[in-house]
Amino acid sequence: MPIYPSVRDHGVSLCERAGYDVAVHDDSGGPSALATPNDDAVGLVDATDPRPVAVEPLTEANVGPDGLIPRFVNAVREGRDCLFVVPSTEAMGTTLTQMVATVLGEPPCLAADGPDGRQFYNGPDRVPLSDGTYACARAPASDLQWREVRVDQGRPRLELGVGTEVVAVLEHVDSLADAGRHAFQHAYRRADNGQFEVTAGGDVIERFPGPTAMRRGGYPPVPMPLVPEHLFPEDADHSRWAVCQPDGGTDVLTADGLSAWG
Repeated sequence: MPIYPSVRDHGVSLCERAGYDVAVHDDSGGPSALATPNDDAVGLVDATDPRPVAVEPLTEANVGPDGLIPRFVNAVREGRDCLFVVPSTEAMGTTLTQMVATVLGEPPCLAADGPDGRQFYNGPDRVPLSDGTYACARAPASDLQWREVRVDQGRPRLELGVGTEVVAVLEHVDSLADAGRHAFQHAYRRADNGQFEVTAGGDVIERFPGPTAMRRGGYPPVPMPLVPEHLFPEDADHSRWAVCQPDGGTDVLTADGLSAWG
């Protein structure tokens, strides 16, 4: 993952000043740096509960749900707090710090949570189907929205929509583990000759030389929704995160608000 060294170094400096020993990792197999608390360390999320910290520097390109949530999940699964460090820039008038807080704050890791059900962020993975193909849709990937719809006293069904149009329906979120081909109008597969074939009703309707051409041709893969209970441990604490930026000094934003740390 490309990072700005100054962004990573700001997070490292904060941790060291708060009483942590920090090991920097240049490979891509985990967080950019790991901070281990000393006996007199100040905790990131709870000052009285210092835990190991995964330092995750971000660029403008990965300050979004599909970049944030998987990194946060990895930290929680390893028993670590997660410190996101973002560049001191804005996107559409919103600071990147605010964008991180929006994704990870209430409702935690959800686009929305209301009486009729939840709306999910799209993740980086694709939706595999029961026949070995993958779901795709005749709509821009950014317009695809997974949401729950409560229709009775049972579990809410899961719908994939584009605006007010419903393009796929599953029984519930757990159905994503074995989604039936019948639930989607379009799917794709990689043929023996390496081409990507888009199918509808069992027939091949388009062929593309690769996934980029398929997207440009109007058939992007359907993204897997980021469903919190599918990602986090059952007893996960979704508040164990913080975000800072180099021009913020020692200011760190957590789920409980802004504080000085480090």
